[in-house]
Amino acid sequence: MPPAGRAEEVFHYLAQLVEELKSRKAHRQCDNYSAYLHGQVYGAALVLRLLYPGPGNWGEKAALLVRPVITEHQCDCEETSISPGM
Repeated sequence: MPPAGRAEEVFHYLAQLVEELKSRKAHRQCDNYSAYLHGQVYGAALVLRLLYPGPGNWGEKAALLVRPVITEHQCDCEETSISPGM
């Protein structure tokens, strides 16, 4: 298992990614970079959960940190209507 100090480094990186993604969502900047950030957030949280499940509970901390940007409780995207038969 990697040193616990590394878990804190990954967590801080994850926190930066989450803030960047929140900022882009707040300004409704839905683009490829936002999708990239979403993937990075998911990956970093997964690393913390898999590599640091015990002392410090980094996986749980990561899950709580990323919840606002990983789970969607409402859709903020504009809907496009699709005609029947298309």
